[in-house]
Amino acid sequence: MSRKNYGDYVPFFIKAGPQPLLIVRHPVHVEKVLTASKRSTFPAALIETFDKLYGSSPAVLRKYAGKGASEVDKAALESAHVTVAQKYLTGEPLSAFVETYISIMSSNLNNKMFQVGTWTQIENSWQFLRQVVTRCILESLLGTDIFKQYPGVIRDYWAFADAIDGFIPGLPRYWVPSAALQARDRLLQGIEKWLKANHSGSEFARIGDEDPWWDSLKGSKFVQERDDVLAKVEGMDIKSRAAEMLSIIHQ
Repeated sequence: MSRKNYGDYVPFFIKAGPQPLLIVRHPVHVEKVLTASKRSTFPAALIETFDKLYGSSPAVLRKYAGKGASEVDKAALESAHVTVAQKYLTGEPLSAFVETYISIMSSNLNNKMFQVGTWTQIENSWQFLRQVVTRCILESLLGTDIFKQYPGVIRDYWAFADAIDGFIPGLPRYWVPSAALQARDRLLQGIEKWLKANHSGSEFARIGDEDPWWDSLKGSKFVQERDDVLAKVEGMDIKSRAAEMLSIIHQ
């Protein structure tokens, strides 16, 4: 991969255990990868991650492996992971998402009651920034109601994220710490509660051209459409939909 072909954004591989990872940095290159990612089955590492980390049901994992999945289900899974991501995470929709995040970030910082004209002391700047940034990302993705339905989501997410730090697909299941699984189970229960409150029924998604990009109850159009597509997959129960949502939050 030469600089002549890719300029200052040359993709590169890193070795992470048994699975080499390709790092793609330029938005144009990302869009090309998403466009080219047509597949009838999903990578074993992704399936393993949904199994060991996110807690998807065995029935859904089999569909990801191409076993017992109808052509309709295969197309839906492909759409959720590739088409919907390409639709909302490139071009103008991505700009709308960024603008929403910036607006939420500004509002959250303004609510911190910083003193004007003097220094405001923050005892632990890393914890402060992590809390604020995580809240703003969750709010941008899922809306504000997630914090009402699940007040401990940020605490539990970081307990989960810290516990799985260094996880590498291919290692035995017992390498996933019990602390991660406990936090994961609390996250799934909390996200399930939010899904039942805001993503119930067959017509919950508001993704028409006239609908706003972001909804305080249902979240971003990206999250709404992705969950709407997955909810129509046969055997995709509420826990597996919560696992899919956790994967979006973590990624």
